[in-house]
Amino acid sequence: MKIHQLNLEKHNNYHKISAMLGPFPLWFKTSSECLIACNDASPFLCSALIPAMFLGEDIVIDRQYYVSASLLEKLPLIQTMMHAWNPIFKCIKVNANTQTFKPSASQLGHSAFFSGGVDGTYNLIKHQEQLDNLVLINGFDFSMPQPAWQQLVARCQKTAKLFNKRLICVESNLKEFTGWTGLARFANFGASLASISLLLNPKSMAISGAVTYDAINPSNSHPLLDPLWSSESCQISHLGLEADRAAKIALIKHYPEALDNLWVCWEDPSSNCGRCSKCHRTYMALQLNNISHFQFSQEVKFSALSKLSPKSDEDLSFYEYLYQLAIKQHNSQLSQVLRKIIWRYRAKAFARETDRLLLHSVCSKWRQKKIAHHQLADVNVFPKYSDAIQLERLHQRIKQNPRFISSANIGSIYD
Repeated sequence: MKIHQLNLEKHNNYHKISAMLGPFPLWFKTSSECLIACNDASPFLCSALIPAMFLGEDIVIDRQYYVSASLLEKLPLIQTMMHAWNPIFKCIKVNANTQTFKPSASQLGHSAFFSGGVDGTYNLIKHQEQLDNLVLINGFDFSMPQPAWQQLVARCQKTAKLFNKRLICVESNLKEFTGWTGLARFANFGASLASISLLLNPKSMAISGAVTYDAINPSNSHPLLDPLWSSESCQISHLGLEADRAAKIALIKHYPEALDNLWVCWEDPSSNCGRCSKCHRTYMALQLNNISHFQFSQEVKFSALSKLSPKSDEDLSFYEYLYQLAIKQHNSQLSQVLRKIIWRYRAKAFARETDRLLLHSVCSKWRQKKIAHHQLADVNVFPKYSDAIQLERLHQRIKQNPRFISSANIGSIYD
C-alpha cells in the first residue's frame, strides 16, 4: 500500500490535510488554530497499517515525507499483537523516512477524546486538573450530517465550558475508509484514534476505556496497544479501566450539569432516545445509582430491557457488573432482568461450543451456507470463517476501482 500525494489546504478557519492510501483518498479537517505538519505522514501510517496487514501489502511512503522514528520502531510489536489475535492480519514491512520529533512550547496541551458519553465524561472529571483540551470527531465512530453534527458540537461544548476546557473538532472520512476495507470498527478503532492524536500532536492524548481491567478482551483499542502508537512528542494512554459503568456514573452524579448533559445514545444527539441498547444499559446504571430524573425522549420500559442481547464477552461484562450491583442492593426487579440477559447469552454460547466440540460445527456450517455475501460480518480482531471471503472481496473492489471516489455525508462546522 502506497501512501502518497499528501496535501495541506489552509483556509481561514480550518486546515484540511489529505493523502492517498493505496486507491483511497483519506482526509482530516480541523481548526486553523491547530498546527498541522504538511510532510508528516505518521497519521496516515496509523490509519493504513491494519488495512495493509489485512491485504498483506507492505507500506511504502513517498520519500519526501517522513514518520515518527519512535512510531516506526514500535510497529512490529503492534503487528505481532494483531496477528496473534487474528492471523488474517499479516505482518508487513514499512518503508519510510523517519524523524525524531521534539516536544515544543507551541504544541497543544494535554488532551482527551470526548463525545459526551459516560466514559469520556468520567475521565474528564477524574483528570480535569491535567487536561487542557477535549477532542470530538465526526466521521470516525459515526458520520453525522450537518444539523446533527452541529447539535453534538453544541452539546459537547457545553460540558467543555463547565470544566473550562477547549473543545477541538476534527472531521474525517475515517469511518468510510474502515468500512470500504471490510473491517469492523473495533479492528481499526485505536489506530484511527492514534492517527488523529498524531495529527493534532498534543503533549498527551487520552483514550477512554469502556471496560474494566478484569474484562479486557483483544481489541484494536487496548491498554497494551494504544500507548504503542505514541510518538516522541505525543504520549497516548488508555484510561478509565478502574471503574465499571455504574461506578463512573456514581462519580458523574456529583456534577449535576455534566450528568444532565450526557449523550449515551445511538440516535439524535439532541436527546437520549430511551430505545437503543446504549440508553437501556445507561438507564440500569442510573437506577442503581438512585438517579431517576435523567431525561430520555421515551420512557424506558422493563419489558424492553429483558430483550437486550450482549454481542460479545466484552459486552456481557457490562451486564455482569450491573447484575452484581443489583444483587448487592437487593434490587430484585433489575437483578431478575439482568439474570435473564446473562443466562440467554451463556445458553447461546454453550450451544455454539456444544456444536463445535460434539457435532464438529455441523450447525454452524449449515448457518454459514444460508448467509449471503452481503450479510457477512466485517473482519474483526477475533477470527471468523468469513474473513477470507471478505479479503477476496476487498481485492476485487481494488481491482475494479483503482481509485476510490469518497461519497461520505460528513457534516462540517467549518464550511
